[in-house]
Amino acid sequence: MNPKELKSFQKHIGYKFKKRHWLETALTHPSYRHEVDPDTLMDNQRLEFLGDAVVGLLSAEYLYAIRPKLDEGSMTKFRSMVTSRTGLAALALEWKIGPRLRLGKGEAQSGGAERESNLADAVEAVIGAVFQDGGMKACRKFFSRHFEPRLAALLAEKDIQVIKDNPKGSLQEFMQQNGKDAPVYRILSEEGPAHEKIYHAAVLSNGEEIGRGHAPSKRVAEARAAADALEQLQNED
Repeated sequence: MNPKELKSFQKHIGYKFKKRHWLETALTHPSYRHEVDPDTLMDNQRLEFLGDAVVGLLSAEYLYAIRPKLDEGSMTKFRSMVTSRTGLAALALEWKIGPRLRLGKGEAQSGGAERESNLADAVEAVIGAVFQDGGMKACRKFFSRHFEPRLAALLAEKDIQVIKDNPKGSLQEFMQQNGKDAPVYRILSEEGPAHEKIYHAAVLSNGEEIGRGHAPSKRVAEARAAADALEQLQNED
């Protein structure tokens, strides 16, 4: 890749490398190294390994901080959605990284620039290159730009699905069918800064708490409290 293309790509991803060779290495597929200079040229496999660790850590750190009550299984699920091969390849398409990869002739002719594995590996390698060039501080800024919006959107989708499942309506129906008082919802407390608030809700019947839930919005917290109450009541039966 010539200097002009490298400059364009750096502008596109929002990071300017102090040492250009890190980026060049990140965009070098092993097939290119084997064909051109297997003895001294570096490919992106080691940077890919490093980048995988960095993005995994930062994803875990973000989920741990943004959702204090999210369990381990849910955090693992959300992290995998953005760090999986498919998730990373989707980001690679946004970056238009495929045409910029240095590929061996055979790999290029067989569609290597569009291959999901090559694209995902290159994204991880770029992250590894950012780490080598600017350290963890630069990686956190880079992660905030490219990964946090994806994680935030996935979390929001989960919250919307909770409401669509309508546990409050299901609980109301269950209470009526079983001759119990209608559920009443209360916000017990809230915690965290304004942009990351977590609300804790309870649902009561006849003055007795029957379920609890927490979420970044009061509406979802109440829905989760209803789901908790419904599960407990159904198990009792």
